[in-house]
Amino acid sequence: MRPSAMLLVRVLPRSALRVQSQIIPPPSPQGEILQKPTLMYTLLKQKQTSGASWPANIRLEPVVKKEVFSEVESSTRVKWKKLLKEV
Repeated sequence: MRPSAMLLVRVLPRSALRVQSQIIPPPSPQGEILQKPTLMYTLLKQKQTSGASWPANIRLEPVVKKEVFSEVESSTRVKWKKLLKEV
């Protein structure tokens, strides 16, 4: 016999539940979250401060959306994307 939802769910009376008087704090406003520096920003700052000692195997490439290349011809689009990447 397969278990059904009716067999797995048990309805408890309210008197069986313990009331918790713990107050949950409200969530932080989204503005505070948006004001935090991004990972990309902090890594770029570290790269500038370290100068020549920055490891060569860590490359930071900016995020470029498709809308930027929407007006560019398809033949030159690949060349522009390669130019944006760090060598």
